[in-house]
Amino acid sequence: MDNFLTYTQGFLDYIEKFLILRIALMVLFLMTISFLINRTIDWFFKKSDFFNEEIEKTIQGVIRSTLRYGSAAIVVIYLIGQFIDIKGLLAGAGIAGIILGFAAQQMLKDILSGIVRLSDKEFRVGNYVTFNETHSGTIEETGIRFMQIREWSGKLLTIPHGEIRTIQNYNKGKMRVIEQITVSYQEDPRRIKELLEIVCSICNEKYGQSLLRLEDGTPEEDFQYLGITDLNPNLKFVGYEFCIVGLVKPEYYFETSRNVRFELMATFHENQVCMPAANVLYRAERNAFQTTDN
Repeated sequence: MDNFLTYTQGFLDYIEKFLILRIALMVLFLMTISFLINRTIDWFFKKSDFFNEEIEKTIQGVIRSTLRYGSAAIVVIYLIGQFIDIKGLLAGAGIAGIILGFAAQQMLKDILSGIVRLSDKEFRVGNYVTFNETHSGTIEETGIRFMQIREWSGKLLTIPHGEIRTIQNYNKGKMRVIEQITVSYQEDPRRIKELLEIVCSICNEKYGQSLLRLEDGTPEEDFQYLGITDLNPNLKFVGYEFCIVGLVKPEYYFETSRNVRFELMATFHENQVCMPAANVLYRAERNAFQTTDN
């Protein structure tokens, strides 16, 4: 027993002499702890049904991110402590805090914004979202500092939380399919209304499973003709703008929208509906010539 204690003390004294070895062992220890925590959480979610898959992936992403940044902070603090008196540094925490605040302003902004958004449940892993009205995609991973979204093209975007100003979430509660189409003034609006009501009937029959339903099973808002929503909606085409709408489940929104557009154009083509003519604006400028008599 004495030999074992002597050997252990000698090993600890040996480690204390070499900074790189101490740091390497610390990193290995933190990596092992992180690995075990992640494995435990993964095992717990597989064995339990407390949360749905989206929430589980979101929690796992946040924990991985927290462990990663926490481990890095521990290593950095320990490394600084080997060269600087941490107690003295804490005594001057006022000045040091100001310096670190300016140096890590963007990072702190990202982390605080991420914590607020995650606590407010603005999105989950698997949601289809649009950020700042510029980037759209499916959230693949989210952490306390940034999130990653996969665009439809396949590109993976990494966006810090601090740069997110607006979020449009297509998986929150319900979505309304709104299809607007412009036809020529030569068409009788009563005829177009009848055709659009036929389209709504076809959509209710074919895609009724995608409609959002009440507790008694009836659709909250089935596909229906809304009316004429505009006249000359833009300067490019001249005609009536008609609209049909329907309230659907979020997971069926994009697929149902494509199907409704197909049924709409198929019906119009079959009945030879006249589409609006292009409105071409032409402006001629005359040059003024001025002559003088010598």
